[in-house]
Amino acid sequence: MIWMAVCPCTLSAQYTVAWDATIGGERYEELNGLLVVPDGIVIGGSTQSNLTFGDPADFSWNILLQKTDFDGNLIWEAHFGGDQDERLWMLIPTSDGGLLCGGYSYSGVSGDKTEPSRGDMDVWILRLDETGALLWDKAFGGAGRDELFSALEMPDGGFLLGCHSDSGAGGDKTEPSRGGQDFWLIRTAADGSLIWDKTLGGDNYDQVQDLLWAPDGNILISGGTFSSPGSGEIAQDSARGGLDFWLGLFDPDARQLLWNHRYGGDNEDFPYALTLSGSGKIYLGGRSASDTAQPTVFNNGKNTPKYGGYSDFWLLELDLNGWKTNEWSFGGSGLDDLYFIQENKRGELVLGGVSDSGVSGNKTAVPRGGFDFWVVTLAPQTGIVRGQSAFGGSGNDAPTRIAMLPDGAFVMGGHSDSGIGFEKSAASFGVNDFWVLTTECDLQVNIGEPALSCEEQMLSLTAVSPACDSCLYFWSNGHASATLEVPAGTNGTFSVMAIDLLGCMAADTMVVEATNALAFDLGPPDTLIQAGAQISLGGGAPGWQYQWNTGSTSDQIVVSEPGLYSVTVTGEGGCTAVDQILVRVLNRKSVYVPNVFTPNDDGWHDVVGIQTGEGVRMVRHFSIYDRWGELCYRRQQFNFADEFEGWDGRYRGLRLSPGVFTWVALVEYTDDTVELLTGTITLLR
Repeated sequence: MIWMAVCPCTLSAQYTVAWDATIGGERYEELNGLLVVPDGIVIGGSTQSNLTFGDPADFSWNILLQKTDFDGNLIWEAHFGGDQDERLWMLIPTSDGGLLCGGYSYSGVSGDKTEPSRGDMDVWILRLDETGALLWDKAFGGAGRDELFSALEMPDGGFLLGCHSDSGAGGDKTEPSRGGQDFWLIRTAADGSLIWDKTLGGDNYDQVQDLLWAPDGNILISGGTFSSPGSGEIAQDSARGGLDFWLGLFDPDARQLLWNHRYGGDNEDFPYALTLSGSGKIYLGGRSASDTAQPTVFNNGKNTPKYGGYSDFWLLELDLNGWKTNEWSFGGSGLDDLYFIQENKRGELVLGGVSDSGVSGNKTAVPRGGFDFWVVTLAPQTGIVRGQSAFGGSGNDAPTRIAMLPDGAFVMGGHSDSGIGFEKSAASFGVNDFWVLTTECDLQVNIGEPALSCEEQMLSLTAVSPACDSCLYFWSNGHASATLEVPAGTNGTFSVMAIDLLGCMAADTMVVEATNALAFDLGPPDTLIQAGAQISLGGGAPGWQYQWNTGSTSDQIVVSEPGLYSVTVTGEGGCTAVDQILVRVLNRKSVYVPNVFTPNDDGWHDVVGIQTGEGVRMVRHFSIYDRWGELCYRRQQFNFADEFEGWDGRYRGLRLSPGVFTWVALVEYTDDTVELLTGTITLLR
């Protein structure tokens, strides 16, 4: 059965539970597989509640799988087994959208198991399609105990299985045991058939845990070892205590170890988690019951403190050759075992495991019941702990898996015997149930509406996440800040991802379309108008916006005063244009020529000439012509400060008869303009 509820509770400053689900029957369930796939969550483990899941007459352990959507609603359920115990320890997605799961089996041919038992306990794998339907199953083993813990899909569609075995040569095992229990690798074809196997180990107990692709195409293998240094394939690194972390790099083509190292203190240390960061660091973590140990040349000892309980989280940072570059331990006064490591999109590590410590040591999360889920978020670059959270009910709750949802929230799974209380929203169905919970992410980011990229203007795109001062922003072109400068005239689609301190993610996309520059022209840059006259500036297309240096926002302004006038015009798409014009005013009243004169030698209006004011720098020439175009008078290069001089009505010494004469003047003003002026003069006697 499955019971799911939305939980409104806030766990700490870091995480809020979105929903939790209790999955179980009348007896035992243990969750050991959890995957996020494109359309939901796959939950896997083992069940003895066969009255609820499977055959009511079957009291053995069987494999149980459920798929839910991202809100926890059941999509399908499947269970598999034979007539004896089968347990699930491994669950991975396959490239065709299906699944590979497995662990061990004691059954012969019965139920869903189609191959006979090889011996005491066999490796058992099941290939499923995307609906959970069984495609095929395979068993591998020798005469002893053979158990599967991890797997990788290979480039050819086959699989590499990470197992441990105490079998000698025989059955599917082609090499003798190195000691009490060895690492055992099995290579299969895409249909599950055996291609080769490889035994690795020392003279004592060696147990595999995880397989992981290395950047160079080889495979990292983690586990624990009791074996003596230099025995079998175990390297000469000094043994540190009873049980040590072990890590090796394996070449699947040559079928040999390239290097291997061990890490530990003076007591029991075992790694449950292995991950490779985006920066190329290996993170190996698990439980440690050791005190601080003296460093060696290889520095594989435990150099962090023990916090007083049975065991602590112990996290190692290693380079790609397995050399330790950093380490951390987290724990309190009880038992603290690290079971999983997940890197979030900020490049920070989310560490999760089981804890029954109170607030003590460096544990600050308040406990719930007996054992709880304990999550620590660590920034490994700085060693800063972003926060801690405890999840659980009033009983015992042990996490085993964690995965990341598409929005950066986490889904965590384990097993629980708790009833309703704290973060657990449903009662237990039996002795022990699957328990799954997800954290809440409600981050939002917005760039804005589609924009035009103007031909001559840089475009700024700004991502905004409300109430997220600490968000990181990553654009699709690799830029990392809230604002992206887009070159002028760019066509394209730009996406941004925002990531908050919890690792929650939100994305938005902006389409940018290039457009031609805005065309706008106020006219000639230098314009002369007459004093008292007006000129209209501006005009453009409907929908444009205007900002004049006069403060006006009208599309046109009327001016009559001299000055520099500028305007910024914004088109409907946001493109802008700037233009300016210099307006100068000509004061014509500063030039005067009388239109009548009477040259009678009576002392009144006997001569006629051009008179100028302060706006005139110079009269380049002043000429008077009769009606036949004969030049009667000329004066050149003079100004208003010169003594007045004019025409006395004579031509070649003779008095001219009354009539109308034409004058022409070329005037240079103090504003550097030059003007040609004309008019008429009437001569009276």
